[in-house]
Amino acid sequence: MWETSEGAFDWLGTLQDVVRAAARPGETVAVMGGCAAPLLEAGELVRVAQAVREGEVWQNNRLSPDLVMWRPAERVFGVDVCRNDNEFGYALEQAGLDVRFFPGELGFGFDLDTPVDGVLAAMHPGCGPRLVEAVAEWPLWRRVHEVRSVLGRGEYADVALIGRVHPVEAERFGQSCKVRIRVFSEERGMKALGRVERGEVRSLVGALVEAVGWSRFFEVLAGQVGCVLFDTRVVLEHFGVQVSEEERFAADLGMMEELRNPFLREMAVAAVSCGVPVLMGGQSLVGGGLRIWRDV
Repeated sequence: MWETSEGAFDWLGTLQDVVRAAARPGETVAVMGGCAAPLLEAGELVRVAQAVREGEVWQNNRLSPDLVMWRPAERVFGVDVCRNDNEFGYALEQAGLDVRFFPGELGFGFDLDTPVDGVLAAMHPGCGPRLVEAVAEWPLWRRVHEVRSVLGRGEYADVALIGRVHPVEAERFGQSCKVRIRVFSEERGMKALGRVERGEVRSLVGALVEAVGWSRFFEVLAGQVGCVLFDTRVVLEHFGVQVSEEERFAADLGMMEELRNPFLREMAVAAVSCGVPVLMGGQSLVGGGLRIWRDV
């Protein structure tokens, strides 16, 4: 345990302190976010650690990784600015390390950031019984199974993927689930590249919602696809919606009584009322989360 309770939390400074105190020179070090890689087994991590070469950084996402491994340990001291794990892979690249990517297995690519990620993980055969028990009564559980029903038809149903869609994962998802995908990918890396902080996030989907409203937006979608996987965080940043994490999660869950922000409530009501099942969440839903559907 590393005590960091005194003063404001300094992500990079804390990491450098830990490496300075605990890592041996030349050693490979791994850093992951608090909810990263819930289905990753220790043996898989060790196997990849043995493959990392001098001067390399391995990560599970090019623009916003939450699992980063590099060698040698002391190269972390060449990083001057980094506020969180999502920025760290890019920071090490800027510090001169060669970028590599983890294998395509589910364990490396899926992270648990939002309620919908928890439900997706609960569907996977590698998940333990406690998470299944925790989410079984959520209305979201029923909605996930409605999406699963659409994907399981094998009739090349149309599926909308909206938000920070990972292009490789989207293609593999479409091939494996035998669906046609309607993809609108925008603002990948908006956090890691500082676009959120600078107020630069722009969304074409957001512009469409400005023009027609949420009800009409979802009405049009329902006429074109069998289900929707929607990373809403890009649109929320486009509109400058500043709400708590709890309220964003309540919108994902369809818990209308918890929503105080009128924009968020309008979005959630329209999504729940859509003529096809809509799952709302964050980046994982349209990134590593797409791998879940290939295994269930």
